[in-house]
Amino acid sequence: MIIQKIIDELNEIPEDKLNQIYELIHYFRLGLNQETSTDTDDTPTSQVIEGIQQGMKEALAGETIPLAQMWDGIDVD
Repeated sequence: MIIQKIIDELNEIPEDKLNQIYELIHYFRLGLNQETSTDTDDTPTSQVIEGIQQGMKEALAGETIPLAQMWDGIDVD
């Protein structure tokens, strides 16, 4: 089963790199959710894919921020 293969691979990744893998998976899943959303989002699929690819590059390069700081500076009305 593919989920077990993924888990086996994750078990081989050094602990200090797991946050990058988490962010990669998390943002990939968010992109999929956005792509399959049934609301009236007019974002072209190509733009969504570009965003996912950019996020993956940043995560793999270690260009991440702590999850606790992710929403700092964003005002919600």
